[in-house]
Formats: sequence, C-alpha cells, structure tokens
Amino acid sequence: MVADIEDEPSEVEPLPNIDFNVRQGNSLIGQLDTGIESNEDGDSDLDSWEVKTRFEDVKEAIRKHKKAETSVEAQEWRKEAEDRIEKHRDKFDAVLQREFQDAGFDDITIDEIREWSPFHWPLEFADVFEKGGFDVFIGNPPWDMLYANRDDFFIRYDEQFRTYPSEKKDGVMEDILSKPEVAWEWEEYKKSMENQADFFTQGGVYKLQSPVVGGRTMPTKNELSALFLERVFRLSRDGVKVSLLLPGTIFGGVMGKDLRTHLLDHTDVENLIGFENKGIFDSIDDRYRFAVLTFEYGGRTSVLRGIFNQHNMDIVYRIEEEAVTIPREVLLSYSPEGRIFPSITSQTEASVLEKVVDQPSLGESVEGAWTVDMLTKEFVESTDKDRLQNTPEDADYPVYGGKNIHQFQHDNSLNGDLAGPEYWSKGLHDPPNSAQYRVREKKFNRGHLKRAIYEKFGGPETSKSQVKFVDKLLKEHRGHELEEEDVLLDCEEYRIGIRDVTNSTNERTIIATVLPKDVICLHTINTFKPFAIEPKEEHLSESPLRSPYVRRFTDEELFVATGLLNSIVFDFLMRTKVETHIIKRELLESQLPRLTDGDDWFHYIAERGARLNCYGEKFKEMRERLGGIEPATEDQERRELQAEIDSAAFHAYGLERRDVKFVLDDFHRVENPKLMDEEYFDLVLEKYDLLDQKGPLP
Repeated sequence: MVADIEDEPSEVEPLPNIDFNVRQGNSLIGQLDTGIESNEDGDSDLDSWEVKTRFEDVKEAIRKHKKAETSVEAQEWRKEAEDRIEKHRDKFDAVLQREFQDAGFDDITIDEIREWSPFHWPLEFADVFEKGGFDVFIGNPPWDMLYANRDDFFIRYDEQFRTYPSEKKDGVMEDILSKPEVAWEWEEYKKSMENQADFFTQGGVYKLQSPVVGGRTMPTKNELSALFLERVFRLSRDGVKVSLLLPGTIFGGVMGKDLRTHLLDHTDVENLIGFENKGIFDSIDDRYRFAVLTFEYGGRTSVLRGIFNQHNMDIVYRIEEEAVTIPREVLLSYSPEGRIFPSITSQTEASVLEKVVDQPSLGESVEGAWTVDMLTKEFVESTDKDRLQNTPEDADYPVYGGKNIHQFQHDNSLNGDLAGPEYWSKGLHDPPNSAQYRVREKKFNRGHLKRAIYEKFGGPETSKSQVKFVDKLLKEHRGHELEEEDVLLDCEEYRIGIRDVTNSTNERTIIATVLPKDVICLHTINTFKPFAIEPKEEHLSESPLRSPYVRRFTDEELFVATGLLNSIVFDFLMRTKVETHIIKRELLESQLPRLTDGDDWFHYIAERGARLNCYGEKFKEMRERLGGIEPATEDQERRELQAEIDSAAFHAYGLERRDVKFVLDDFHRVENPKLMDEEYFDLVLEKYDLLDQKGPLP
C-alpha cells in the first residue's frame, strides 16, 4: 500500500498508517509507563511534566503524519515525530541509568546503556499509551538464555561457524581472535552480556525470576522467554488479551514457579496447549517441549483449560472441543512447592489425578502417621573413592548403587538380570578405609544432632553458639563434649532406598526397596532416613547418645510405605513429573496414603510387601521381628503378591473401577517387560475386583 503513486517514487511514503506501529529495540530494558518513580532525593527528570500532557508533541506529530495528504507532508511529520521522540529519550535514559546504578552499576554511562537499544514503551507508542495501553499481545519471544554465546558472536566473522563441530569451533575461534581488534570486541561483548544479565538479576525491575522453592531461593537463569512473559504482565491491564508461544520450561521447570503463580492469581487462562516437538519443527530437537498460552489479564484462574503432550498443531483448531479442565485446587495440590503444571492429555486423567492428589503429600506432617525425610548423596563416589574397594575380599559390607536394587529386591539372588555390587568397604573399626566412617564424619559435621539438642534445650534464647551451648550442656550431664561416636548411622537400621536414575518411559518409574543393614549407598540411591532426632533431658547422660534417635517407621509401616511407593497408582502420578532423575522436592510433594495400623489396607499391604522384600540371610532379623513371616521367592508367587499390592493401593487412594481401568490402559508399555505385561495388568484388575467385593483379605 502506498500513497500518491503519481509522485516521484523516491518521495513516496510507504505504509503511513503503520509506520509508528512497528518499532524496534530491546523490549526487556526500558521504561514501561510515564509514572516513573523519583530517586532517593525525591527528584525525577520527568517531574516537570504533567501526566496528561506528556509526549503531546510526539502524539501530535504522529497524528499529522498519519493524516498527511501528500507523501512530502507525511515525510516531514514523520521526521518531526522521530526528532521529538529522540528529545524525550534523554529523560527516559537518565531514569534508566538510575535503575542500573541501583542494581550496582555505579559507573555506567548513558552511552553504554544506549548500546543495548533500550525500548521505552510509552515513548515509542505514545498514541497507544494515551488511550491506556495495548488491547492485545501476540508474541513468540526468544527461547534462549542471556549469556555470551560464541555462535552469535563469531558468525559475524565466519558465516558457517554455527555448523562446525565443537573442536573445529575452538580452532576457528583461536584464528579469529588472533586479530587484536576482534579479541577486544569479544571481551567487550562478553562484558556486555554479563552486565545485562546482572541487571536482570540484581535490579528491582524483574521480580518473578528467582522463586523460593523448598526454602531455597533459586538462582536466576535469565531465560529470555521468562523475562518477556513478566514484561507482558507489567504491560498488561485488566481485560488485555495475550497469546504467546513459549518453551515448556515456563510451565514445567522450577524456575517458572513465580510466573505460574502470577498467571493463576492475576489472569484468567483461556487455553494452554503443550506440545512435544515430534515432527513439528524440523530444526529443533524432537524432545523439545513448548506451549501456546492464551489468557486475559486481570481476575483469577479458577479452572485451567488445556491439554499437553500434543504432536500435531491441528489441536489449536480443536482446542474448544478437546481442552481438559483442571481445577485450581488440583494444580495447587499437585505441586505445592514448585507450582508445576501436570502434563494431562484427557479429562479422565484429570479426574483420576484429582482423586490421587487428595491424599497427603509425603513431605506433609500427618498427626499419628509416619513421616518422611529424604537423604540424597549419602556417599559420593567421586570425592571419597579411596574408601571403596573393588572386591569383597576382607570387606565388611557392600556399597550399593541404583543398578543394584529393584522393586522389593535388595540383591540379585532372585533376579540374575540385576547387577551385583561394584564396591565394598570396611567397617568403623578401620576409619581410613571405611565408607561408614566417612558417612559418620559428614553427619557429625552437618550438625543435625547438635542442632536438635541446641533447639530443644533453649539454645536460641542464649548468645552462645551451637557448639559452645551443646558442649557445655553435655559436659554438665555426662562429663564430655559431643563426639562423632554420638552419631547413629542410618545404615544401623533397615531403611527404604529409591533408585535415583529413572524415566517416565521405563517399565516402572519408581524403584523402591527396603535395604539391608550396614549397606552404604552411592548417590544413585536416595534413602528415607530411618530416624528422627528427639532429645530429652534424661538422654543427655548417655555415651554414646542413642536414645534421641527415634524410629520414623515401625517394621510394618516400612513395608506399607515401600508397597505404596512401588504401586502402579503412585507410578502414574510420578510419571507426570520425572524426567531423568528423582528430584527430592518432587517426590516429597507427591501424594501417598499415610496408612497406619488400624487403616483398612495397612496390614494387607504391609504383609505382602514384607514377604516380597524379606528374603535372604540379611533379612533374617526382620523376618523374626515380624513374627516369623515366610519370604516369597518363587516368580509366580511374587507376581501374585505384587499384583495384590497394586490392587490394594488403588483402593487406598479411593479410585473406582473406571479410574483403575484408565490407569492400567494408559500405563506405558515397554518391549520385553520383566513384570508389566498384559497378563499382569489383567491380574491387577482381577485382584481389584476381588478386593472390591470382599475387602482387605488376610
């Protein structure tokens, strides 16, 4: 579209009606409104402007440009508008400079800031902001992280740089950087990227990028799409419609927690469509996830409408018919700490999930029930390998890794496919060569026992340090200070171990077993701590201290918990969360019936879990503690018992038959399964029906 085509072509003003609607700059840096706050002295470069008349000269020039009757007139007013914008830009840049100074860049200059092309929204879109702002946002922000990317820099000097393998890039870089002027530019580029990243991290402009999860502030990653989404939140007013194409980490990664919380609390999400890149974008890894988010700003999301794990873009045309509704309460219960959105593909799945998350989470304290505290990295192979030996000769116990355990299996005596231990170690009697001794050293240094005594007996009300307070207290009661021998090792009691490495496409996602005593675990096994520390005054005279250590699980509770962890229904829940590892936070915020003695399914699951787990000489003591139970060692019997646990777990979660049928039909199948073949799924449903008729059988 052009105006006055009969004029000289060089004087034709192209697209006069959109000329000031298409602007460029760094939209993440710059002012968002005309109500700019004053500095500490109460001054502002903009204080002299009346809000109603700010940029009136700019708006006037833009209006005259758009209404010009000739191309010459349009060009004149276009230049005038640009000149007036530049005149006001100085004031905005000065305010932006103060923001950088507040973020710690005391010496930054206006010229340095302008190298980043700051974008002052009310100045660039003066006529839009005069009317209150935008009505619609549509965007596909960059999916990169802000850092010095050598591909982005060196492609200026070698157009093929991105395509080279890593080693060749190293050589090409070295050649290019041999030129002093390029080496200087590279250092300046890295400094510029670092300064921008620090501004986003340390400044007060972006407040939703460093969420607190599990009591710990997560480090900002400066993901551009996350910054852009927060920018859109700031630019939006009630009633604004927004539709964005965003990477999946915004909805499933822990770094997006505050963005998701803001989304639920301050917008009405109309649709959220999650995709797996299966043949959609050829140039992007097919494992990559992304989503189309549509919302109206203002209000609150009471029900999330969406669908996930889609492989075809046609779903955008059918979303009204196929969208799944997920109640807000389910979202909050599903991931109370991380606020992660579940990847749900059907309304039935959403209905089942709603029932599952109605149970208490593993990390939640339930009066009268067993509690969970999870330990990761009991023994780190890379730093303490000198305590390990490669043969069992002269060793006192094995050191287990994740590949040494399976569901209800603590060694490979029943399953030849299960790997045997790779390492062994010495007992506490040989400190320099003992993994147990190293674990005790670490536990002593972490100070859990010391802290428990300090807090129990009024230490925080004194001015003394934990060490001085506890040592003085123990000297008064038993004559000497706290020692390493006071630390009780977790491996001195039977405890639950969970394989760390996993995947949602494995035959089973959760692999849990009760471990034998004495075994130390590498970082590839997470364990549930068997003891809580509850010191009393009468304990303080003991040497070594033992009474403060109180078991978290009774013997039966240990096998109830293991049975439920290994159940299909808990696996169904965890498959919506895990990627390649068991994350402590994700596990502890996941729901599990906290069955105790007296609950309907408690003894039923406990007995079967114990019979599956308590085989071999290492569990002789536990079998006796449980009244002389008979371990199940034959494959068919073990298969029957595990199916009974799976069926009872469905009942414990309160799932109806149609829910059970859905979970079993939906469960991921693998080739050559060890247990989960079609006959097993049928067996579980058969057992469920039997229990539904007769209740928890003996």
